[in-house]
Amino acid sequence: MSFIQQVILSYLLLYKYTLLFSVTFLAAFALPVPSASTLMAAAAFSSQGYFNIVFVFIIASLGNILGDNFGYWLARLYGKPVLYYIGLGKTVDSELFRAVERRINHRPGLIIFFSRFEVIATLSVNIISGLGKMPYFRFLPYEIIGEVAQVFMYGGIGYFFGNNWQSINDSIGQFWLIITPTAALLIFLFWKKIFRWIIKF
Repeated sequence: MSFIQQVILSYLLLYKYTLLFSVTFLAAFALPVPSASTLMAAAAFSSQGYFNIVFVFIIASLGNILGDNFGYWLARLYGKPVLYYIGLGKTVDSELFRAVERRINHRPGLIIFFSRFEVIATLSVNIISGLGKMPYFRFLPYEIIGEVAQVFMYGGIGYFFGNNWQSINDSIGQFWLIITPTAALLIFLFWKKIFRWIIKF
């Protein structure tokens, strides 16, 4: 368990729903904090009577959805001016970035939905959707469905597995620890082919 996880979980029973909302909001909006772990812990505590599981699902879903929307609108309204100001204008105007924008705008459903299950992916897709000015009411339904599914998955693990939630969380963490660098390596090695594949769509 990381230091940040230890700190958050040590305050979870004290601040309850306020902390759960804050962590899920910040994770969806801007910070890679352990929202899944916090949600699983809150759900596990629900099975022991310390939380209401219905409130856990509602609060976590609201935190995720509002954080996603806040990040989307900040990127849409202020993202490009800020990126130009800090010297990343060439990246924003690059053909690869525009191709990624087109790809997400062309087939947003699965990309937005599955990105909800990993913090960095969520942040990236929210920002790119905002920068690309994806129609809001096209972004919103997939984002809501994905976040609710994510909350029910992680919350269900915590609630039904109780004290064993941490072992499952560690296994999930190890899975992402393997998948993330593997994906980064494949992108690094085959970026030209990936770029051509994105362009086709």
